[in-house]
Amino acid sequence: MSEKPREEVIAQNLALYRKLHGFTQAQLADAIGYSDKSISKWERGDGTPDIFLLLTLSEIYGITVSELVGQTEKCKSTQEKIKYAEHDRKELERAKKKALERAKKQKKHNEKK
Repeated sequence: MSEKPREEVIAQNLALYRKLHGFTQAQLADAIGYSDKSISKWERGDGTPDIFLLLTLSEIYGITVSELVGQTEKCKSTQEKIKYAEHDRKELERAKKKALERAKKQKKHNEKK
């Protein structure tokens, strides 16, 4: 199994930690004095923030720069947040699927009337 390129890991982590902390790209951009286009570019892997900005972002997220750039494993609390976020995403998908099924049944019922 080959490792992902460092730029890809950084890009994924930038998006992950932003989302875990509930920021939109625009909100984070405003907080750090950059444009949302810059945030998007970094999260796509089309560029990387400089070391001073990586330090600022790691402070915002309460992690080390090493965690942010994928040098070290994510801390336990981050792993738990990821697990819960994944669980919530799956629950949301289940709820959406059930709602669509109910809507289809209701539509069929209404068409019979």
